[in-house]
Amino acid sequence: MNQSILLQTALALPNPDIEALIQGRTIAAMPRMFLNPGRTFALYPANISVDLLSADRYYRSSFLPVAQKALDRLNSDKVLIKAWARCEFCKPLDNSESLEAVSRLTIWKTEALQQTLQQRPFIFLAHLRVYLLPQPLEMPVQSSGNFVSLPKSLNVTDSTPVLSDFIFAKRHQQLKKLEPPEHPELEELQSALVQMPINNLTVKERSDAQQLNRQVKIFLGWSSDNDVSQLEPDLAWINTIAALGNRTKEIDADKSNYQAGTDFENVVRDSLEFLGFTVDYAHKGGAGGLDLFCSKPYPLVGECKAVQGATTRLKRLLHQLSSS
Repeated sequence: MNQSILLQTALALPNPDIEALIQGRTIAAMPRMFLNPGRTFALYPANISVDLLSADRYYRSSFLPVAQKALDRLNSDKVLIKAWARCEFCKPLDNSESLEAVSRLTIWKTEALQQTLQQRPFIFLAHLRVYLLPQPLEMPVQSSGNFVSLPKSLNVTDSTPVLSDFIFAKRHQQLKKLEPPEHPELEELQSALVQMPINNLTVKERSDAQQLNRQVKIFLGWSSDNDVSQLEPDLAWINTIAALGNRTKEIDADKSNYQAGTDFENVVRDSLEFLGFTVDYAHKGGAGGLDLFCSKPYPLVGECKAVQGATTRLKRLLHQLSSS
């Protein structure tokens, strides 16, 4: 059962740090005070100085493009709160800790951690379980202390975690034990994908790059949500599959049977290409023709029926074929 929580305050963190938490790139934050485990709060994207260091000296290179975009989006009048968090663990770090090991598991450079320790006796490293708000909350910019008051209380649930229970638990233990990251080379690949210029790419190439980016993030444990509602605009057709397949004459009165069938055949081909099949476009249906043929990774033939109840009729047809 989802737990209901009332939020009245927000923890102020640098905007890039919050973006990293929302994207699942990190579970770590550096609040300016100790956070008691179990405490809940919204995440306030503040224009906080990164301790007199420029962004390229503060953030690791694999995260720098995201950090720069987050800094560019800062508004002097309004902020947008997109997420809330629960503190699961918090500990002070000093020079006895391996700052290099902490850096490898977070978004900050070792130099940034060292600079922070020169200004404070401790670094408070908090492990945050982050959840997305159902609707972002816009509020006026406030002077950034450790916490800011929300303009209204937020009643939230823990139904939309950025990371699954399993992935969060794994990364929580990894950060506590300062275990090295498992795939640093894939972090560099993901950074390169984010920075890839897309203006000269075809729609398919752009789609392939976006798909690879999602797969790398899931493999790295930065994401556990493959929800099609969050797909890029180029893949919005995925959300139309069910509607095109469950076509009714009452709803689609202005569409011919031929057009309805063609629309569904097209989206089926797009779906199979998205899954990695090689579609032979010489087969495009028509009277007596084959609706669909894929040559790789194995031969696949298909007959497309875009109408409610088609599944039942196809079952009867398959039964007749198998009995003949």
